[in-house]
Amino acid sequence: MSKNILIIGGGTGGHISPGIALYEKLREDGRMNPVFLTGVSDMRFSSLGDIETDKLYTYNPPAMTKNPFKIPFFILKFLRAVLKAGRIIRKNSIDAVVGMGGYASAPALVAARIKKIPVFLCEQNSVPGKVTLKMEKYCLKVFGTFAESTEYLKFPDKFVQTGNPIRNNVLVQITRDEAKKAFHLGHSEKLIFVVGGSQGAVRLNQLILGLKKQYPREFKNIGVVWSTGDFSFAEYKERSQNELDAGSLYISPYVKKVGKAYRACDICISRSGAGVMMELAAAGVPSILIPYPYAADNHQEKNADAFVNAGAAVKIKDQDAVPEKVAPVIFELLNNKKKLKAMSDCAKNASKIDAADEIVKYIKSELAAGVK
Repeated sequence: MSKNILIIGGGTGGHISPGIALYEKLREDGRMNPVFLTGVSDMRFSSLGDIETDKLYTYNPPAMTKNPFKIPFFILKFLRAVLKAGRIIRKNSIDAVVGMGGYASAPALVAARIKKIPVFLCEQNSVPGKVTLKMEKYCLKVFGTFAESTEYLKFPDKFVQTGNPIRNNVLVQITRDEAKKAFHLGHSEKLIFVVGGSQGAVRLNQLILGLKKQYPREFKNIGVVWSTGDFSFAEYKERSQNELDAGSLYISPYVKKVGKAYRACDICISRSGAGVMMELAAAGVPSILIPYPYAADNHQEKNADAFVNAGAAVKIKDQDAVPEKVAPVIFELLNNKKKLKAMSDCAKNASKIDAADEIVKYIKSELAAGVK
């Protein structure tokens, strides 16, 4: 008998991308029928277009607030979202709900709890988010990326280190030369992939512009695939055209062919959200990680430390992410094939390519046992 599974992911690409990866894996199983729920505002993420329209639902989960004047409105919006999620659960005869973390998943998880439907949680970061900490008591399993997460959980026996689900388009079978040509950078001797996460990163965009301006000779044979994020794309596209000799540069708000970008690059410069980090690990890409300093509970710093300790990355603090300090690190790595190979191997060792498979197995096992 098939099981209907509701996956909730929204807020950032770090919650949506692994949710889609899990959706893809459930679809491959003939006995699983997944549907996906996200926020109305999250429809800006083009990756959601890969989900069949009749399997994709939206609602309006409110963002958390500490403002006492906004709390009554938050409660009202939250209750409306719970009711909407409840109708979606009922319409699709949902057998289990999987929350991918973030505020967007909270109302649907509450609706599942009210209806006594089994709940599973996915936690991408080393420091669990508020939704995970609030809902762990009621879930069957917490599927996590980092073993360090157990230090923060009240029910660590529910934690399973499966890794973060990776989308099918991340691991592509293509030569590096072919991958470079996909970005019109086949002539580049070396290639850097720059990604600031789904929202982009102003600090990283400023850094890349500065590097290209201050080191034009050194970057002559270094190609750059530059994902600016939606909010900064227009500005930095114009500035790159007006302020740079923009040769050997591919600039885009979002790199849809992300698997080819990972395959093409020698190193990646990135924030240290768990989603992109586990993609880097799966693709075996050495990285320079620049943690976002205002992430909740400083989780990006701790995520980066885990990769540094594994030998897969170099960490640079946000305040040090300036051309004069980053350029020597880039050039040292690009000129050291042995070091890059070692980092690539360490990244692969830190990856869990079969994370989605493991999660699906646990879900099927729990549901087969008839746990409610």
